[in-house]
Amino acid sequence: PTTLTYDSLPPADTPGIEDTAFTEQDYKDPGVLGPDAASVLMKILYLARCCRFDLLHPVCMLAREITKWNYACDRRLHRLVCYLKSTRSHCLHGWIGDPAESLSIMLFTDASFADCVGTSRSTAGVFAALVGPNTFFPLNAVCKKQSVVSHSSTESEIVALDTALRVEGLPLLSFWEAAVKAIQTVYPASQRSTATAAKKKR
Repeated sequence: PTTLTYDSLPPADTPGIEDTAFTEQDYKDPGVLGPDAASVLMKILYLARCCRFDLLHPVCMLAREITKWNYACDRRLHRLVCYLKSTRSHCLHGWIGDPAESLSIMLFTDASFADCVGTSRSTAGVFAALVGPNTFFPLNAVCKKQSVVSHSSTESEIVALDTALRVEGLPLLSFWEAAVKAIQTVYPASQRSTATAAKKKR
């Protein structure tokens, strides 16, 4: 077997490989990275959830194959690690320049239609951010295999929208409304205390 080292990893512009690059035999032959795949993927998943949302889709796709690891999975994992090496300087940025009352929660959704070769199920993608005139702050991202088989890309995107609203949108909205009310309650009281203290010092 070929020994791979960090320095020998080739550059990669994308984290995934097109399905057309595999043969039917690639899905039948057992992979050699199976015993260590779960450990590697969970480390990458932690990074993906924290600050590298671009890794969520390839990691989640491979995590589904842990119990049926094959040669195609070996190649996908190798490509993912090569991509990680090539983009190790990438990071997530966010900025806030507005008061809480001027901010809104925005959801962006999409679907990868029938991207699961074995089941023809689609994958829903969700991105949530706090947005304002001078604000854009990423909150969370979700990559989730859909539980139904969609018959068109439009149908898969409707399912993705439903997932976004139920899993992220409504809980975030409830939390944000309560947080803004708390901020509006605390700050005026704090400002009154400061003003009173200032007058006493005069």
